[in-house]
Amino acid sequence: MLGMYAASRIYSTLLLLIGLWVATAHGWRMPWLTDTPTFARIDGVWVPHTPDFFGLGGLWDGVHYQQIADQGYPSVLPRTASGTIAPNDWAFLPAYPLFVAAFAAVLHAPFEVLAVIVSALFGAGATVLLYLMVRDRVGHRPAMLAATVFSFGPLAFLLQVGYAESMFLFLLFAAMYLMQRRRWGLMLVPAALAAFTRPGEVALALAIAVVFVVRLRQARSAGDPAAFPVRERVAMVVATAVTGLVGFAWPLVAWIVTGVPNAYTATELSWRDGFLGHTDFRPFTAWFELFGRYLGAFGVAIVVAAILGFAWWLTRPTTRSLGPVILSTAASYALYLLAVFMPQQSVFRVAIPLAPLLGDPRFAERDLWRRMLVGLGALAQPVCVAVLWFYANP
Repeated sequence: MLGMYAASRIYSTLLLLIGLWVATAHGWRMPWLTDTPTFARIDGVWVPHTPDFFGLGGLWDGVHYQQIADQGYPSVLPRTASGTIAPNDWAFLPAYPLFVAAFAAVLHAPFEVLAVIVSALFGAGATVLLYLMVRDRVGHRPAMLAATVFSFGPLAFLLQVGYAESMFLFLLFAAMYLMQRRRWGLMLVPAALAAFTRPGEVALALAIAVVFVVRLRQARSAGDPAAFPVRERVAMVVATAVTGLVGFAWPLVAWIVTGVPNAYTATELSWRDGFLGHTDFRPFTAWFELFGRYLGAFGVAIVVAAILGFAWWLTRPTTRSLGPVILSTAASYALYLLAVFMPQQSVFRVAIPLAPLLGDPRFAERDLWRRMLVGLGALAQPVCVAVLWFYANP
């Protein structure tokens, strides 16, 4: 398992190095694009900078994480000329930059170097946990396929850059694995940490509630209350409440520090301005608004078809064999994305937590499916490196 993951890191590293070489050879402008120079923080000042390999891993969101580690969060929110809240660091949660900064302080190493190393290590842990989760439900072969596609897939290079993705995936998969083993108290540790690592942890609360209902119905159908003892029911209710509360904790922190009640949500919405203009938060609308604006009724139909197709996939017998924890978490997380996320180039990145669904046994049953999933994922990665890393932040 770890050997396969190490091979995937070699592959991603080569792709990033090739991209860096091409970009540097063209004055840090990809030959088919007109990208602007990146910036680095030198002596407290952000200046144009052509990065080395580790600096490359600190681009885009990594700049925000390094600034959080250096300066913390702003107590006064930046404003646009029209008075609305501008994009700022409150959109990026603190666990990852603080974790990297702690290691950087102890080891006296640059933040951007430790960020790459820490992310790669968390990526290894997430891969192992993904394998264990799927293996415990459907066996080695589907689990190995899921872990391989996860490690070599289109966005797999994000597992070794200065993003919080690897840490969040490790914590999310750890919580899910403990849920499978019915360790409801222990799963609160990674769940709580995940809530301060990247948005989306709140989906676990709904997932636990769904698993509770499933367990309750199974116990009643079997006529065996002991199959779902009262002690475990109480533990699940507590776990649901705690995961839900910590999932909403960061907006409360932003409010307390800045004095602005909607500091966090307004900050997140500020990234939509270039696509939809300034809007208030309206759940379950962004996907329809964006696709409808650019594609009209056809765009809305695409969103509806995607929702129905995903729901259909979750109801297939082979998918259901993954078990209630994986299915309920995937469904809850997808519902979360539909409710709060606006689709843009980051949509592929934020969908990575759905990776356990790759353990669907039907994919592992046929050699053609296995080869297609691994091969197409690996072939798509250089395209994503070029387009989503060197051109637009993923």
